[in-house]
Amino acid sequence: MCPTKRPFLAVLLGLCTWLEPGKGSLPLHMNSMIQVVEMLESHYLDGNLNLTVTELARGLGCCDSEFDQLLLGEAPAVPPDLPFLSQEQRSFFTRLMKHQVQASSAEQGVVLLPDGTTVAVSPLMAGIEAGLKGLREMPLPPVALEPLLARTEPPNQTYPEPPLTIDVLYAVTIAKDLGMAFLLAQANESQVPMGPNGCWDSVYEPQNFTLLGRPSHLTDAFVNGALDGVILGAHLAGQAAPAAPLGTLLRQYYSGGGLAGDDQARSNFRRKNFVQLTKAGELEEQVARSLLLLRALPQTAPLFSGVGNEELLAIASQAVQEFTEAYLECPAIIPRCMWEARPYKGTPTQLRLPLSFVYIHHTSSPSEPCRSFPECAAAMRAMQQFHQDDRGWDDIGYSFVVGSDGYMYQGRGWHWVGAHTRGYNSKGYGLSFIGDYMHTLPDTFALTLVRDNFLQCAVRGAKIRANYTVHGHRQMVHTECPGNALFQEIQSWHGFK
Repeated sequence: MCPTKRPFLAVLLGLCTWLEPGKGSLPLHMNSMIQVVEMLESHYLDGNLNLTVTELARGLGCCDSEFDQLLLGEAPAVPPDLPFLSQEQRSFFTRLMKHQVQASSAEQGVVLLPDGTTVAVSPLMAGIEAGLKGLREMPLPPVALEPLLARTEPPNQTYPEPPLTIDVLYAVTIAKDLGMAFLLAQANESQVPMGPNGCWDSVYEPQNFTLLGRPSHLTDAFVNGALDGVILGAHLAGQAAPAAPLGTLLRQYYSGGGLAGDDQARSNFRRKNFVQLTKAGELEEQVARSLLLLRALPQTAPLFSGVGNEELLAIASQAVQEFTEAYLECPAIIPRCMWEARPYKGTPTQLRLPLSFVYIHHTSSPSEPCRSFPECAAAMRAMQQFHQDDRGWDDIGYSFVVGSDGYMYQGRGWHWVGAHTRGYNSKGYGLSFIGDYMHTLPDTFALTLVRDNFLQCAVRGAKIRANYTVHGHRQMVHTECPGNALFQEIQSWHGFK
């Protein structure tokens, strides 16, 4: 039976009943999209539809730019009517194919995932289409190489050999848009090149997604969709046997046990898996080659007026460096709005950054690790309720909390004084692992998320000093926190004293 009155169990593991046509809009959730995909696939197999799902998506406006059509092929014409879809279903599928960020900071063409994150559908579909077609390395058109070969710089300068090929999978998912984001930001100093994340109006019946800061064309949701597009596209391109139905593939990746039975080959671990797929320097090459091609195409050529070869390569280098730091080396953090945080009581006190200390905790209660977004979100709400109602604090005490689902969760965050280490709250961040770690350790990936990603990210972002100190909670006050096993572990970390 479908769970009711237990929203954290139903948030993203499945809306167990679907809205019937005429009873309201389908929720903008990946499960809704998978339902439509499966219906389309069934009619394709029955011969009632002569387009695959990805071909139909492209015909409806997904990845149909001049650049995309050159690499993926011409977008097909869509039948004027799809009688097996209700008007609501067709409208739902159509509006997902075009990614847009409005001046109001509303982001369209995105869906909520079972892991609590949000993806843009268009780069996801582009990667899947490239993978299904087996499109990887293809020659760059000569027109894209001519400006690179026509060098006017002094002869004593050296340059890389002209790129002769472009990797279609990277180009249509992340490389083109990453390069363009930084090209446009360079031309307009007020333009933000990347980010931010956003909030849904409801995590149960999502309809509207609003960004949390100044919008860019390369939002967190777009990046998530692009990373997933690369991962799924590479998976499909590497298969010798015919691919599983797209609906099955999406369920495995977003709601199931992962691709090919690997429980970490799923969206929760997209950043780590993208890094493992991408060779050092490969992404920068693909961004540079995508910019070369964009400069040669009539629709985008005017944007490159006055942009020479050296400047183009510099844009690619800067774009990949900042992207890598923000999205591949930093951990993904679930914002407060997604775990349904209560409002802060009173007026928060701002931290004076950068801080010098990081204090490690475990929650003890909940004593078990949370391994899914609904479980972790419920644990966050329970802790906040306990801290506010029982202890009388203004908010959940921790700065950030570490789940065993592949994500960190925002508590008081980067800028506000917490209530985690009495006498030291204004001097450092309090990071707590969900679970009791007296005798066992958190999962390896959860430890890595803090030790290798969070701490380095905080240094680069000037949130903590380069010579930061890591302490266990028990070093500051009389407590067994963060547990014997975890305390022994952090003694091997850089900065521990």
